[in-house]
Amino acid sequence: MKKTYISLAFAASLALTSCSDFLDKEPSTSLPSGSAITTVTDLENAINGICYILIENGRMGYASEFGLYGDLRCNDFTIIKSNGQTEAISSYVNTGTDYPSDNSYNTFYMALANVNNALESIEKGNVEGDETEINNYKGQLLAWRGLMHFDLARIFCKIPSTVADPSKELGLVISDKVFPIDYKGLRTDLKSTYDFIIAQFTEAIPLIDSDNGVGYINKATAQALRARAYLYNGEYQKALADANEVINNSGFRLLGIDNYVSSWSKEGQDESIFELTVSDKYNAQRYGLGYYTDASGYAECGFNTEAYLYKYLASNPKDVRSGLIKDQTAEKSAGYYPNKYPGRDGNIYLNNPKIVRLSEMYLIAAEAQWHLDNAATTSASIDVKATSAKAAEYINAINEKRIADYEALSEVSLSDILHAWEIEMFLENQITYAYWRNKQSVTSRTSQEIKYDDYRVLQPIPQAEIDYNKDLQQNEGY
Repeated sequence: MKKTYISLAFAASLALTSCSDFLDKEPSTSLPSGSAITTVTDLENAINGICYILIENGRMGYASEFGLYGDLRCNDFTIIKSNGQTEAISSYVNTGTDYPSDNSYNTFYMALANVNNALESIEKGNVEGDETEINNYKGQLLAWRGLMHFDLARIFCKIPSTVADPSKELGLVISDKVFPIDYKGLRTDLKSTYDFIIAQFTEAIPLIDSDNGVGYINKATAQALRARAYLYNGEYQKALADANEVINNSGFRLLGIDNYVSSWSKEGQDESIFELTVSDKYNAQRYGLGYYTDASGYAECGFNTEAYLYKYLASNPKDVRSGLIKDQTAEKSAGYYPNKYPGRDGNIYLNNPKIVRLSEMYLIAAEAQWHLDNAATTSASIDVKATSAKAAEYINAINEKRIADYEALSEVSLSDILHAWEIEMFLENQITYAYWRNKQSVTSRTSQEIKYDDYRVLQPIPQAEIDYNKDLQQNEGY
């Protein structure tokens, strides 16, 4: 009998095993299929299982190609030696049977099923234990639900800040409860989707502990993710407020020139608000971030030496980020590669995907501040040359920690801010989204101009889902 991802995912019970630095604890596979969640330990195991899905379930999880997705789609990176892995992403060859749409839909909805199963147990009062602990896990689960809906929206939906009326655009099939296995969901509108995403983070924030350890969502994570969602939603005052709260009160700190490059081979560094923890037992292996970005691996994510990012890094040795160029011109797949995923202890498979870093909060604040300061000139169209002095303060704060003998800027343009996103956040699934949400174009690896409203920006809903549910709405152009 044919089964499809969304029906399976909605009905799935606890899955798989642990993903953080607590791998000696009981994994969620120890809970039989369909068994009840009745203890705090069960909740912890459920969260471990969610992380595991997002690390090991195929190629479009956070520890694999989705961690590079938003950057592979611009020309800053190129395929140095093709191994048949990333062409569908970087060439914008999107079909409903290719893995980018197929695997991402599967992965995120499967993990959401686990979230909903655990939350339902809490809501029914089935979990015994300390109320504060239960609430902490409930908050983490809600934040996970918000994050996964947000990333599904980034893959399959338009960005709200780029459309005239989000209530008239397609959103997601919302996964907010445990559904029967024969459930056939329909997509809601884009406004409702983002309202739902933001509501998850808003409910989560007061419940979560400030310090849950590496591999777990903490209070700052939920607020940082809400700042990100507000930015995409065009709610700039709220995005700025959340970003400033994290910057000023979370306890996380920007790394400096002396430890920035080395931090990429370590866990839980000072500005890493939330990262997933991989281990030598649980990792994406040849679909991992490090394997794509090295001459000894798939070699499908090297620097394009003719593009902006490489030229900037190569010509600015005083910028510590230039140390993230890896010269592998003597290797068989000769080229220059990014060194953000060097592996721990010499193991190229062991790279924690950093879901949120503090530097992103400064960039969100700068972008939101720029929009607030230039609201009158951007209501009809966006003038990338218009400037903001207040936004410059956030860019300066990052650059003072990255560039030796840095001279502060008195003002910055939107173009300056977008370049700051590119230089600081490359290979963290950010670059193309930064340009598109500001109605700018990017250039693809194959030299195509990809405008923010090009239908290929979005992946199609998987064909298997359309075949299963004839009423499920497909994206335009497919």
